[in-house]
Amino acid sequence: MLRVWNCLETQHDWRLLLVAGLVGFLTSLAAVNLYQRARGDTERPNLSWLLTAGVVTGVGIWSTHFIAMLAYLPGFDFDFDFSLTIASLIVAAVMATLGLSVAAYGEARWTTVVGGGLVGAGIAAMHFMGVTSLNFATLWDWDLVAVALLFGLSLSVGAVALAQRGETLRSLAGAAGLLALAIGSHHFIAMGAMDVLRPIQIYDATGRISPLTLCLTIAVVTGAIAVAALLVALVDRRSNRRVAERSMQLDVALNNMGRGLCMFDVGGRVQLFNSQYLEMYNLRASDIRSGDDLDRLLHLKTAVGTSPSDVDAHCGHLSAAIAERIPADWMTALPDGRKIHVTYQPIANGGWVITHEDCTERVQNRARIDFLAHHDALTQLPNRIAFDRHLEEAILRAKATRSSFAAICVDLDRFKEINDVYGHGAGDAFLRDVARRLTAAGDGAFVARIGGDEFVIVVEKGVQPRAAEELCGRIVRAFDLDFQLKGGAVKGGCSIGVAIYPDNGSSAEELIANADAALYRVKADQRGSFRFFETTLDASLREKRMLHKELIEAVEAEQFEPFFQPQVTASGEVVGFEVLGRWRHPNRGLVMPARFIALAEETGLISGIDEQILRAACREAASWDRPLSIAVNLSPIDFRRGDVASMILSILFETGLSPGRLNVEITEGVLMQDDGRAMSQLRRIRDLGAHLAMDDFGSGYSSLSYLQAFPFDKIKIDGTFVAQLGSNPQSRAIVRAIIGLGHSLGLSVIAEGVETNAQFELLVALGCDEFQGYLIGHPAPAAAYRDLTSAESATPASIAV
Repeated sequence: MLRVWNCLETQHDWRLLLVAGLVGFLTSLAAVNLYQRARGDTERPNLSWLLTAGVVTGVGIWSTHFIAMLAYLPGFDFDFDFSLTIASLIVAAVMATLGLSVAAYGEARWTTVVGGGLVGAGIAAMHFMGVTSLNFATLWDWDLVAVALLFGLSLSVGAVALAQRGETLRSLAGAAGLLALAIGSHHFIAMGAMDVLRPIQIYDATGRISPLTLCLTIAVVTGAIAVAALLVALVDRRSNRRVAERSMQLDVALNNMGRGLCMFDVGGRVQLFNSQYLEMYNLRASDIRSGDDLDRLLHLKTAVGTSPSDVDAHCGHLSAAIAERIPADWMTALPDGRKIHVTYQPIANGGWVITHEDCTERVQNRARIDFLAHHDALTQLPNRIAFDRHLEEAILRAKATRSSFAAICVDLDRFKEINDVYGHGAGDAFLRDVARRLTAAGDGAFVARIGGDEFVIVVEKGVQPRAAEELCGRIVRAFDLDFQLKGGAVKGGCSIGVAIYPDNGSSAEELIANADAALYRVKADQRGSFRFFETTLDASLREKRMLHKELIEAVEAEQFEPFFQPQVTASGEVVGFEVLGRWRHPNRGLVMPARFIALAEETGLISGIDEQILRAACREAASWDRPLSIAVNLSPIDFRRGDVASMILSILFETGLSPGRLNVEITEGVLMQDDGRAMSQLRRIRDLGAHLAMDDFGSGYSSLSYLQAFPFDKIKIDGTFVAQLGSNPQSRAIVRAIIGLGHSLGLSVIAEGVETNAQFELLVALGCDEFQGYLIGHPAPAAAYRDLTSAESATPASIAV
């Protein structure tokens, strides 16, 4: 190796050697960078980058050698054989390209050794061809030549192996350094193995380019090539990185979107798809290849059992969309029951994108929502909305076919009682059983629940009215069987009204109104049976509708006024008045309660009427000189519809009447509807300072239990018992018992309906506290009793009885 050092020290221009080293490293850096770029571009090496890397490697080997040869100082001028010099450049480039290709394309470890060896062989071949091109004779130390070959080959193999470890700065710099060392070590060791004997011919160097100039020219050109190659690789790498990032973002977006996606080119061949598409159709990524057509996709889906159940319709939709090239969408079903929403979207290059959304759950939810919107939650029967729609459709069908059908209204007779006695849970179970029985009896007829205990049936099959009559008979018989509830067996019952289209109405409203009219007549005459609408019912129905309309107007116009009927003690002293409502109709005159109260309670208008009468009565009583009490009867509807205690408080505050002067009378109906709610309202009324009275005591079936449960101040004996006092010993015994019970409970007892002196005297003898009736005074406006309410008399107001 001393010969090598002596050769470098004494026979070379170190300035040019430095340039050769820089050129060698720079070109090696560019070559390795290009090689790594070629290997990292795709799954298979990029041939164009490999060719470029091989050429740059060959240029680097050749330029390093040539500049180093220009730095050689043998002691005489020498020249090069131009053709052989160019041939050496070509050999270096070809061998380097071949070696890098073998290493890049090969997968076994030995291909790296072979590839690196070919690069090293290219270095050696180029060197010896370059030396051969010189015009002087040489003598070789073959041992050093072997060492030069060993260094060149081994370092080349190391450079290629390190370059294949990945595109990192460390591997790039290390591989470039090893390649530069392979070129340099081989050159200088081989130069040390060479002895120059003599020039082959005398070379005249006059006028030739100086070695320094030629060296710098080659260095600049080669450096420019290397830098250009580095820049191109860098730009391409950054561009590919951006493309890769966008591709990754696209992959992430595609594989995280909620739909399956498949893109096709203009020829209908698959371009890309996402994981949702594979999962949706139970496919694997390896099943689909880029370029597969629609037929193959359908074949794959058929093989795994995920092709559309309606494949012909699906293919028809798709073919039409492709032909028209307009956005389209449709629903398809898979064999496993899933619902897929397919969307076709054309793209600018002539291809298209199809998205597949599994909307099974959404379809089920939508169906569930639609079911809930059109069905009763408790019985699962169609509700009023569904019934109205079905009835309109039935009318259209009947018109088109000139046929008839029946509309049947069913009202449960004992539902309220069952609900009150057995509780809401039992009431719900009762309604569900009713729904089952009606559906079974209907035998395919449309059955709906439109209210709490109201059901309707539309019968389109059969000949009317016979089919409707047979159905009503089945329903009545179905209700003859006991209903099994948790509280035991319960008897049920229903009343049925029937109207026939078009005989009893040509519109839905008219038909149902007439069926209702028949139903109300059944409930009034004979519950538990059925009745068809008759023309005689039409007149009463029209009258009822007119009265209802006038009642609404009366409430709005405040046409109701209080009448007062005095209440006295046994001595005849007036202690108060019962307030009785009257309707002063602008055309009918004074309308008595019996004419309108039932309809007012049925329609809920009673609440507005009671509030008007209570307000007017309190305002009137507050103006009296004497602090006489007033008793106002409130309907069960008032307690069911609103906050009665708050209404009373508001009226007392507005009118200025002392709460202690107000007696609120209620019947058992208030307590039967909801004990808990009624108890709360009654206690609040008591807390205001008002008094509570049980009206019509003894006429119901559970009055005694209510006396124990609720805080009453007074009980009122029903007028039916008072009317029979003189003729019926049982009535007399009942009245005696009521009075005794009331006194034992600390309650005041008042008798209503006292019309004769005999009744009055007998009630006094039995110990009754207060009295009311025609014997004492008729209901009249407050002005009729002004002498009893004014302070003109110094003695208490009294009535001679």
